[in-house]
Amino acid sequence: MLNVTGADDAASMALLLTTMHRLHRQLDDFTTQLYVAYDFGNESGLVPAIVIESHAAGPELRTHHRFGFFAQGDSDVSELRFSAGVTITSAGCTVEAMVDVDLERPLGEFGTDAHTLYLERIDQLSLTDALSRLEEQVTALCAMGDVPNRLGFDTH
Repeated sequence: MLNVTGADDAASMALLLTTMHRLHRQLDDFTTQLYVAYDFGNESGLVPAIVIESHAAGPELRTHHRFGFFAQGDSDVSELRFSAGVTITSAGCTVEAMVDVDLERPLGEFGTDAHTLYLERIDQLSLTDALSRLEEQVTALCAMGDVPNRLGFDTH
């Protein structure tokens, strides 16, 4: 686990934070393009966030990009989520990227409930390997421009 007490630890922390910031911006640019290109309906929204959480295994730093929208005739919010992050554990780093959707009503090719459209998780990496792999995962997420179409959303 990172414990910023020395120059190497501080450099590792700086690498982690600057890489996550850059990947957050990259995913933000992509999801904003999706939001502009597709008609998610009235009162829809896109909320990007960087979340830091403490887990029993270790700290997690994750970028979330959530589309909130209402299915036709529904008063409950459905969500489409793109996320990627790294967890730092005593056994090494874990990276995970995911696209999932939580639907209150059937939409496109998906029924009501939560669906995972993409998930990749890799454990026991060094920090530099984890960040390199996370960059590849975010690139893969940014190639999923067909997801709104699969949900039945029309382009503008």
